[in-house]
Amino acid sequence: MIHKQFPNFITLGIFILGFSIFNCSKNTSSPDLITDQHGKTIQIIPEPDSSKTIQKEYTSQIPLLKEDGTLNVAGWSRFPNFQIDESRIKAEPKRYKRWEHYTFYNQDFGGAVTITDIGNLAMGSIELLEFKTGKTIFSKTELVRPGSIFFPTNTTDPIEFTKGNQFIRIQKIKGKRIITYSIEGDSENDLIIGNFEFIEKANEALAIITPFSESDFFYEYKMPSLICVGTIQINKVIYEFKDNSYGVLDWGRGTWPEKNKWLWGAGAGMVDGELLSLNLGYGFGDQKHATENGIVYKGKVHKLDKVVWKYDTKDYKKPWKFVSNDGRLELDFTPVYLLHSDIDLMGMIGFLKQLIQNFSMSEIFELLKTEAYLNKAFGVYNGYVVLDNGTKVEVKNLLGFAEQMYQQW
Repeated sequence: MIHKQFPNFITLGIFILGFSIFNCSKNTSSPDLITDQHGKTIQIIPEPDSSKTIQKEYTSQIPLLKEDGTLNVAGWSRFPNFQIDESRIKAEPKRYKRWEHYTFYNQDFGGAVTITDIGNLAMGSIELLEFKTGKTIFSKTELVRPGSIFFPTNTTDPIEFTKGNQFIRIQKIKGKRIITYSIEGDSENDLIIGNFEFIEKANEALAIITPFSESDFFYEYKMPSLICVGTIQINKVIYEFKDNSYGVLDWGRGTWPEKNKWLWGAGAGMVDGELLSLNLGYGFGDQKHATENGIVYKGKVHKLDKVVWKYDTKDYKKPWKFVSNDGRLELDFTPVYLLHSDIDLMGMIGFLKQLIQNFSMSEIFELLKTEAYLNKAFGVYNGYVVLDNGTKVEVKNLLGFAEQMYQQW
């Protein structure tokens, strides 16, 4: 086995050297490029203008695509009413992206569980972050070939990632999403075991169809009103989530362009004895029929128009500010922890062993173009929101996060 793999390492090394030289020679003089606090050259995400969006709400089930593969709908719903017939998708397979992601958090810890297939590879990943120390307690991603995971086309069927004796299972019963997993750590002796219940505290959520073109789209279902209860065990150390622990579901299906950027934030907490949660975001696609912004309070969605984000790319841990164009939201966000991740060419080399085990050399060369640059701040929101009936609700120390992402896939 070693002798067979050795020439592959040499070939890959030569390719990496050439690819790195090519990347270093790219023109970075564009006026909308800046260098952020990590020394990364990024493109500024333009702020939305202040014009009002005519948001189209769908109140019953409807096909997402027409028979010819063009979009049948663009807009939003309080329920996952958009039905996908994947046989109608015209994009090449590697452009079709599918995932089910949960971010969870409380005052002391945050983390995520993800199962995804981005068309040219699939994976299961978990992470746990400790805010007080600023440490990543663990972060593990296991790669498999695309098509290895069955993804339902609805938000309610179960999903499972398996690789050897490792697994992430997401079961769904009425009002609950139950996640169990067992993943090996950095060494064979490390074992990470998780058992979570995400309790759905609101009947309504945000289902949004954002077009990229007449046939390319992102269908997202954001459920920010989840109570997180459960434990994570790493060897003999147990981390418990119960009081004031929250989660958000990010369920996505879509045919994406190769390069993208976005902003996404969510939060949850008790306000006057009731759970209030929020979902905020923009940065990609055509949002003239619906934004990603909404408040969920007492189980009901209060849809918002555009929200402008203000944050300092020279210091992502400085306060962020959010202001809506309709006067219905103004929030300050104070970070307490910054999750920074930069998966570029060299970052992909960190997965070299897994890549060689699962992919051909030509596939690996293609996968090395994958990039994911993330700055995700966890902290607290303070300010106010205005409900559909005009009631102003004060928001104090609402737990949550806000992220900036650049993706090439």
